[in-house]
Amino acid sequence: MNQPLVRGALLGALLTPAAAVTAGDADIDALRAELDAMRSQYEGRIRALESRLSDAEQAAEVARQAAGADALSLPMTAPRVLRSQGQATGQVPAGSRSAGLFDAVTSGTAFNPQISVILDGNYYQDDTEDGNGAALVGEAFQAGGGYGHDHDHGADGHAHADGGHAHAVAEPGFNLRSAELYFSATVDPYFDAASYITVSGDGDVTLEEAYFQTRSLPYGLRVKGGKFLSDFGYINNQHPHQWDFVDQNLPYLNLLGFHGIQDTGVQLTWLPELPVYTLLGAEALQGDQEVFGATLGETEQTELNLGDTDSGPRLFTAFAKVAPELGRNHALQIGVSYAHATQHQAMETHTHMVETHADEHAHEEDHAHEDEHAHEEEHAHEDGHADEHMHVHTDGITEELHETGLAGDADLWGIDLVYKYDAPGAYGQGDFTFQSEYLRSSKDLTIRSSAHPERIGSNRTYTTDGLYAQATYGFLPKWKAGLRYDILGLTNKVSGGRSESFGSSDRWTANVTWNLSEFSQLRAQYAYNDILVGEDEHGEEREQFSAFYLQFLMSLGSHGAHEF
Repeated sequence: MNQPLVRGALLGALLTPAAAVTAGDADIDALRAELDAMRSQYEGRIRALESRLSDAEQAAEVARQAAGADALSLPMTAPRVLRSQGQATGQVPAGSRSAGLFDAVTSGTAFNPQISVILDGNYYQDDTEDGNGAALVGEAFQAGGGYGHDHDHGADGHAHADGGHAHAVAEPGFNLRSAELYFSATVDPYFDAASYITVSGDGDVTLEEAYFQTRSLPYGLRVKGGKFLSDFGYINNQHPHQWDFVDQNLPYLNLLGFHGIQDTGVQLTWLPELPVYTLLGAEALQGDQEVFGATLGETEQTELNLGDTDSGPRLFTAFAKVAPELGRNHALQIGVSYAHATQHQAMETHTHMVETHADEHAHEEDHAHEDEHAHEEEHAHEDGHADEHMHVHTDGITEELHETGLAGDADLWGIDLVYKYDAPGAYGQGDFTFQSEYLRSSKDLTIRSSAHPERIGSNRTYTTDGLYAQATYGFLPKWKAGLRYDILGLTNKVSGGRSESFGSSDRWTANVTWNLSEFSQLRAQYAYNDILVGEDEHGEEREQFSAFYLQFLMSLGSHGAHEF
């Protein structure tokens, strides 16, 4: 056997494992190098992503600060601003809805502005003799109450101290209360704007609201300017289609008018960083009001020596709203409000009956026949009149109409409470809401003109208050029932040069609402009314009647969700 060949074979056998081990180490080193490279690469990518995330978070924080208190500075759910995507929710009471009327700037992907039309119509009947029950609920007798222009209150000789006037009053039969056109948009990163225009069934066009509000103020501040519904109280800033009942409650309707406090001016709100949601606000308004802070026309101002209407602003409000955290499905808001009108004018009317000789009034017999149903007693009011109107009756009695002009200022206080439970049931089943408000109006007026000169310069203070309490419950999916009690005149008095107290008006209302979808709603409502329409020396004059509504509400187009 060839020894060299054997030695070569043995040497190859011995060296082969060593070569394999050497090759294996090289592969391992290569794998480790590749893994290190991948780790370095991914760590770089992770750092890049973390950097981008940090930049995005900083940008979002800057955006939140730039947006200021756009959504958070509004009561409960920030009614007129919708937060942009990615913005933190912040302090919003549980149970609230996040949607609002404005979104982030989206003109590149959506219509800007948003446009919608809301149709509000009804069928109405009552059992009053003249079918005027819907008007009577807005003319409930109050001390020094009523609207800012002349209105004949009725045959009892009383008139509201400011007169009276009705808006959107339902007549027996079919009514189209309004078609409301709504426009809203985010103007730029600094402002939102909205406009509400209503067209009545008669074709009258009214600008309800047209305002801007800021998006970029720091420290939870927000400014609103233009014509808008005040945030006094709770229901004041709601349009009729937002109400849980067809008609307005008695205190608001009689103390503030159909539109409530709706005026041109500026509003400042502040949402401080507190553990409990707290909103503070103040408004300076022009003072062009229907009832509270109303002024008379130029002719009446001259005749009654009331002076001209002062330059605005003449109406100032302040409010605070607190919403403690109650959990995911519960929400509670408590609010207090105050309003002061620096100018308020009123006209008070009553009649005196004076005997006349037959030869003094015989030639006026035909004219007197027209007034034969007027009151034949001396009016209980003591105030006189600078301008006397006479009506002669066939029985030798002359009816003298006296008017007294009063001017001064007025104050209004309000307390509101709202609770909502958002049940887990589908389409609102099990949902429950309760809301209540108390209003108290006080008008401190001075007699400027009177048929009794000795009374000129004396003071009269007219005080009237009222409250309402209502609740709704979702008893089936898309169906809810409502119950409301409202009263005007718990306090209803005149003090000062004379003291006199009057009765109250109240009403019970029940309804059933069917929400077919987010865009359509049908409602049936029944109310029993006990309305004080006047008082004289023989006692109270009341109208007690039932009223029935069938209402439809239809929303066409994009319309933001309403506030809490």
